[in-house]
Amino acid sequence: MGVDKVLEMDYRGAAQYRAMEIHMPEPKTSLASALLAAQSALPSVGKDSKNSFHHYAYTSSEAMIGACRAALHSAGLVLRRSGWTFEGTADGGIVKSQFILSCPASGESVTDEVGWVSIPEKGRPVDKALASALTASLNYFLRDLLMVPREEESEMDKRDDTKFEPRKAAPAPAARQTQQEAPRSIPAPKAAPVSPKAAEPAKAAAGAYNEVLASRPAKDCAWRGGMVVKKVGQGKATKNGGQRWPILFESDAGEEWASCFDENIMLAAQDCMGGDPVDAFVQSGQYGLTLYGIRVIARIGETVPAGETAVEDEIPF
Repeated sequence: MGVDKVLEMDYRGAAQYRAMEIHMPEPKTSLASALLAAQSALPSVGKDSKNSFHHYAYTSSEAMIGACRAALHSAGLVLRRSGWTFEGTADGGIVKSQFILSCPASGESVTDEVGWVSIPEKGRPVDKALASALTASLNYFLRDLLMVPREEESEMDKRDDTKFEPRKAAPAPAARQTQQEAPRSIPAPKAAPVSPKAAEPAKAAAGAYNEVLASRPAKDCAWRGGMVVKKVGQGKATKNGGQRWPILFESDAGEEWASCFDENIMLAAQDCMGGDPVDAFVQSGQYGLTLYGIRVIARIGETVPAGETAVEDEIPF
């Protein structure tokens, strides 16, 4: 075989190899490989903020979010928060955020959920606590996703929490005993006749009673069940320096006014106004009824809306 023939074959083989090399498909990008590239591109995030009270530097949420976004985009990844929910009460709860990480090149995507505590404190109302929880959850999710190491302790770790005490559950309300004097001559509508059903002692449902009683009720007082508090009138001064509140009840016997000379019992009646029937500890006299106590059945499983609590400054991240 001549030299020219050998050179021609070598030329054709090289050309064919080059053609095969040109048309070979490039390795397909996957979400996992893109995430590896993003993690490799971000070794750490520097401190850009300073705590003026405790005098130390820390990485702000904005710096962490910005650096992580740049690393994700450089690797062809997209992250977004698809939604969030709040589970709790006005006293606090958990903010659950749903995130979607997508790789447009491969068409892959994964979802994840992150929960963060949101507790209103003094100087940090509900809306501010919620916004802080949303920012903090994104900050720490990005840090976990890209495995960003801390150069030193974070601001949360350095925060002085030595005086923090967890909130204790409020004790169950106990029956209040207050002193109440017997009424003097007080004009009031005559009491309507009492039906046998209404005069029967109230029976407790499954649960216990919450009651407010006068410390020295009249001897001829009796419990009357099925009484609905319709109205609590304005208090008026009495001749002996006390207060009298007119309270309108509704029962099977109709509407009846009762006089109340105890503020605690009046407040208990206000709490029950327009609600379920209560038991009333009353005395029937020539001027109508005098109220010496309120009793409400506390049923098992019922909840009482929690009130607002004092709170402290927002935790910066």
